[in-house]
Amino acid sequence: MRDTKLSVFIPDSFLAETKDLKLKTSKVGIIGRALAVFEVDEVVVYKDLTISEDKTEGDGDFIAEILRYMDTPQYLRKQAIPIKKELKNVGILPPLRVPHHPTEEAKSGDFRQGFTVKRNNKGTFVDIGMDRLAFCKEQLTVKKIFSFRIDKLSKKEVIVTPDEPDDIYWGFKTLSTNKGLKNSLKLVNPDFVVETTKYADTIDSIFNELKSKVENSKHIAIVFGGPYSSIGENLEGNWDLIKINTIPNQGTETVRTEEAVVSTLAIFNIL
Repeated sequence: MRDTKLSVFIPDSFLAETKDLKLKTSKVGIIGRALAVFEVDEVVVYKDLTISEDKTEGDGDFIAEILRYMDTPQYLRKQAIPIKKELKNVGILPPLRVPHHPTEEAKSGDFRQGFTVKRNNKGTFVDIGMDRLAFCKEQLTVKKIFSFRIDKLSKKEVIVTPDEPDDIYWGFKTLSTNKGLKNSLKLVNPDFVVETTKYADTIDSIFNELKSKVENSKHIAIVFGGPYSSIGENLEGNWDLIKINTIPNQGTETVRTEEAVVSTLAIFNIL
């Protein structure tokens, strides 16, 4: 697992070419699966200012909802995620099979995500996917998902402490900003921004330069444009910026956002 934080920026126009809810869900599923495969820490959905709002109405929030659903462990989804029509096709989404989606029985020392159900003056009761609630000796906000370490597991009680592992991949966070790309970058504040565009130098021509910048960065943001145009904003800011074409000699006239995400993350996986 890399030490560098990796954020991916997706435009709300990513789904503008289709109105079919099932197809939209499937396209977001491809993104979510890629984020997990390549251990992305954070995905940011930004407002594409190059396209009229009527073409993207509600899509940014929809993308974020589907991605949060995918990252949530199966045993918490019914409690943590309200039923709504936008989620009617989530059954077609591919499972992530990441460490915080356990398939084995819990044991002492394990890390688990849990949903805070209720609390009293002694602490908080937490659903961690067992046949009984665990107890945390801290008063936490209820109806929220936190990460926990199982400190004690017996027939009498299950005791957990807020904690998460630092040596295994623990999923991605999702942020929908309703802001343009540059303002969204300011919220996250990376030190190195990678702008992907077919009009830039190809990856093979600047590979060594890119590798050096990646190795010297603590937080990398990779940004993608929408289906109708490349990124329209000037992204110069308080960060190092490089523009690259990660799919040289493409055989198709256009590359879909989900295809660009998979291709680009595969390259960064070896840097």
